[in-house]
Amino acid sequence: MKVTFKQTGGFAGLSFGADLDTDTLPHAEGRRLVQLVESSGIRTLAARGAGGARDLAAYELVVEGDGGTVRTTFDDMSVPPELEPLLDFLRQRARPRPLKA
Repeated sequence: MKVTFKQTGGFAGLSFGADLDTDTLPHAEGRRLVQLVESSGIRTLAARGAGGARDLAAYELVVEGDGGTVRTTFDDMSVPPELEPLLDFLRQRARPRPLKA
């Protein structure tokens, strides 16, 4: 399973991200990522955002695996509670990314 995470915006407008692959992660960490993806229900969540709210962080998640590819976006005000543990895991592994001009 591959998971691509991108966090943009917020007060400072910074960009962070992580590209994780369960085939290259340590075994326990890869298993944890799979569990978090499965328990998040991301495959059934529709993308949503508050729209127009300033200074919110926006999150983009892409999950590629046996069940196909799922792409979804959320912002701070619309993150479903069941997605929070996965976001926490991904935020801990995210690193700064350059902003596109």
